[in-house]
Amino acid sequence: MTPLNIIKTNELAGQNIRGFGKEAGLVKRVIVTEKLFFALDDINPGFSPHSWHRHDKYRTESVEVEYPSDFEEIYFIISGHGVMQWKTDSGETREQQVGPGEVIHMAPDVVEHQLLNNGSETIRMAVVGVPPPKRTPI
Repeated sequence: MTPLNIIKTNELAGQNIRGFGKEAGLVKRVIVTEKLFFALDDINPGFSPHSWHRHDKYRTESVEVEYPSDFEEIYFIISGHGVMQWKTDSGETREQQVGPGEVIHMAPDVVEHQLLNNGSETIRMAVVGVPPPKRTPI
């Protein structure tokens, strides 16, 4: 049998949000396996954990990320407020305010979207994705 794993998230080091320094907030990748990932994101006012994107493929200066075609993601807002924005098939931008206790589910082949912290306090959210994207160092 595989042993139980208890992780003290307050002892984990955070990583900068892609493309920004610590002023944007931090991402803690708590669990990453072949089948899922679980992270805690702290997103400061004026920033997004992931700017406008689709779950397909992107490249940074250090890594290439490719999402599986059946990738799904869930954001659970623990604290803070923001606006979830998405683009319709016709290219129109829609948005809805979100806050504590709300869940955002992004099904496979989700439209282009982003969560923006347009509030005055840090958004803390739990993020789950299955199956996780493939990350290849460049």
